[in-house]
Amino acid sequence: MLKIAVAVVFAVAIVVWSTGCEPESSASLETSIGRRDVFTAYAASRVRIVGLTEIAPVGPDFRTSRLKAYVDLLDSSGCRIKSPGAFRFELYDFVPRSSQTKGKRIFIRPNIDLTDATRNNSHWRDFLRAYEFDLDLNFRPRQGDTFVLEVTFTTPAGKRLNDIFQLKYEE
Repeated sequence: MLKIAVAVVFAVAIVVWSTGCEPESSASLETSIGRRDVFTAYAASRVRIVGLTEIAPVGPDFRTSRLKAYVDLLDSSGCRIKSPGAFRFELYDFVPRSSQTKGKRIFIRPNIDLTDATRNNSHWRDFLRAYEFDLDLNFRPRQGDTFVLEVTFTTPAGKRLNDIFQLKYEE
């Protein structure tokens, strides 16, 4: 009986020792790296100002105006996504017949931080799959004025994405 007990203990010790801790195999390492690449494919890789963006007069005397900006975030496949991050808007005078169409900067909005889920949801328009921003301007453009709108989106990883859009004021 003692010989059987010793044999069983010895057999269990060999099984435990042979299946002990080993370094991670290269196959499982490749799988985890592949998963990381999959997740980055769904992160924001491009920002685009939507054509619905406009400048409209505000108030009874129409002395000021509001920039209503619509912005898409796109992943590496070109699909519109919702993502945390920070948006910055800048408005420039348009310089015609120039390789650099951005003239003097006439408006800058400090970063709009949308890393908080509640704040992010308040700007997200699911039916458009885009973000909407109402930005008060401290001036009223004249009929036919043309501007260049630039948006910069900063991802949580610190990557900056930007887009430029030419905008004409029409009453």
